[in-house]
Amino acid sequence: MRKFLVHAIGFFLLVGALYAIVSLGLDSKNKVDQSNSYMAVMIDKHKRVQEIKGPKIMFVGGSNLAFGLNSEEVENAFSIPVVNMGLHAGLGIDFILNEAAACMKSGDVVFLSIEYQLDNEGNYELKKNTSSVFTESKKYYEYDIKKEIISNLDRTRNHVKSLFTITHKAPKKFVKKESIAYTRAAFNKFGDHIGHIGNPTRTALADRGIMNYYKWPAIEQINEFQEKAKSKNVHVFFLFPNYPESEYKKNREVIGKFASDLTTQLHIDVVNTANDLIYPDSLFYDTVYHLSGQGRQLRTKKLIELLEKNEKVQQVFAHMRNKTFSQ
Repeated sequence: MRKFLVHAIGFFLLVGALYAIVSLGLDSKNKVDQSNSYMAVMIDKHKRVQEIKGPKIMFVGGSNLAFGLNSEEVENAFSIPVVNMGLHAGLGIDFILNEAAACMKSGDVVFLSIEYQLDNEGNYELKKNTSSVFTESKKYYEYDIKKEIISNLDRTRNHVKSLFTITHKAPKKFVKKESIAYTRAAFNKFGDHIGHIGNPTRTALADRGIMNYYKWPAIEQINEFQEKAKSKNVHVFFLFPNYPESEYKKNREVIGKFASDLTTQLHIDVVNTANDLIYPDSLFYDTVYHLSGQGRQLRTKKLIELLEKNEKVQQVFAHMRNKTFSQ
């Protein structure tokens, strides 16, 4: 029995050592590979935030903003610096709002444009990968030892599997232009994704589906965020995101109930209606939230018009410009 226990302990120690070696090797590999990853652009977005000394406009949300906004045109229209913080809905509401709270300063204005029914928690693996390229983001979510172990096991298992899988890489001359679409290099200095502009759109958009109505927990999170913003003298507004015509038609009733909840329960002003930014499916790039280059321009034009017509927004903008010029 004693001999069996010694062998068992030895076996588990060996397995643990192999796991640690492979896992550490994978972490090292990821740090190198992710330097130009899509999520690594968070470094550049935060750099722009730090470079802007006076009041600024921050657009906060998921990739509907990253792929759907020409921030330079918004900046030129209102003569106020703009940062597009939108990146990935998979980060979850908590992460997105915590990041925005860390970036906002007195006198700023935040426009929240969040994808429909986005959950609070988000994807732990995505958040972990993001923190590996931008360590500051570890402050935007809670460390979970159970999820950490599961995440490491999954990544290590996939890595080991890949070691025994033969892959064939295409010669460089066959690499398509769209291969840069999901990289750090695909973003401009304002935080807008432009790498997909000019690429053909996909007929089969990802994330299509039927919505089921429920009370969105994020409303409470947004109201709590509003209290933080108010204490910092930051104004917050809500913007419904862009959405394809076909998806809006089949989800109209649910979106209507959802919109009603937002307009009545949010403690911040809602700038637009749920059907203001509905566009033909042909103006979307590859998902129901990613606009093509043409769609991006139409959304930006409409957004500027909405902001120009909103008296509360214009009052805030006027105050921001006066504060900027007085510095």
